[in-house]
Amino acid sequence: MDVVGFGKTQEEKDQLVILAMLCMSAGIFAADVIIQPGFVIWGLYLVPLLMSIWLAYRYSPFFTAMLISGALLLGGFAGHARLDPSELLDRIVFVLIMAVVAILIWEIRSNQVSLEREIAERRTAQEKLEDLTHTLEIRVADRTRELSEVNELLKNDIIERAKSDRALRAANQKLNILSSVTRHDILNKLMALLTFLDLLKEEAQTNPVILEYTNKELEIAGAIQRQIEFTRDYQDLGVKSPAWEDVAAVIRRAAETLKVGGVALDIAIRGLQVYADPLIEKVFYNLMENSIRHGEHVTTISLWYFDTDSGVVIVYADNGVGIIAQDKDRIFFRGFGKHTGLGMFLCREILSITGLTIHETGEPGRGARFEITVPAEYCRIVPKAG
Repeated sequence: MDVVGFGKTQEEKDQLVILAMLCMSAGIFAADVIIQPGFVIWGLYLVPLLMSIWLAYRYSPFFTAMLISGALLLGGFAGHARLDPSELLDRIVFVLIMAVVAILIWEIRSNQVSLEREIAERRTAQEKLEDLTHTLEIRVADRTRELSEVNELLKNDIIERAKSDRALRAANQKLNILSSVTRHDILNKLMALLTFLDLLKEEAQTNPVILEYTNKELEIAGAIQRQIEFTRDYQDLGVKSPAWEDVAAVIRRAAETLKVGGVALDIAIRGLQVYADPLIEKVFYNLMENSIRHGEHVTTISLWYFDTDSGVVIVYADNGVGIIAQDKDRIFFRGFGKHTGLGMFLCREILSITGLTIHETGEPGRGARFEITVPAEYCRIVPKAG
């Protein structure tokens, strides 16, 4: 035999409530039939109706109200041989009251169900939110740990790079010292060689063959001397870190070093700075020197710049003989030219350290024109104070 528990499950709770409602309704019905106390006993019928609010089924109040209404009407007929019409009317009014109460109970129950559902949904959402928060905290902790490890690696890498840079800078300085000493010794020996060649040339005046050989030797020795002296100017290429350079000031320093003399210099550049190797001064020095050396009749050198979508272009132009079409690219090759063959080659290399490029775009017979393209991230305009 199954024994009903004390409401451990919803079904058992419903069974206990229904049993209590039936027992109470039967007792009230019996009292109504036997005692006939009127509205006092009818009011007790509301107790089972109110108890229906604890039943899980949503429409329980209506079924309970129908059952009690039937018992109320049946009690009236069972308690009297002939039912008084006024009492019947009172019972009908009370049935209507129970219907209203049933509707109110149904509304309360519906709101309770909705509220329970909303509470359950919020509890579920809160649990999910807590799970997500916990998961997020775990991920943040993992990510923070990974970033800390990466930062530590980057820190160590930066330290190692700094050590390498210092070591490389020290090595470059030592190499420059060694280069300077070596160049000085070679130039001393070369000077002695040129002196002996000059003496040999005087002694060979009567021998055309030896004189020709001596002149060629002097020519070669002179070229060697120029190239060695040229390397002295460019020994610091790439050694110093790039910096922001005022273009107009750089051009003026180059002109003062070269002493352009009767050549008019028109610099239409104001406030433009470029991020470049400090040897950029040698670029403009070399351009002006080539104009004077190879332009034949250069009287004016002009410099200006214009903006582009990707940065700026610095223009260098003279009014000399210009450069023939087939040599426009070749002048930047190593060894090409009438002097050392390294000037324009090194100009291109100096500019390329920070991504600048140079091209010859002039028309032969109308002067040389060089365009230096500067990317936007390597140029800026600094307004003059005042």
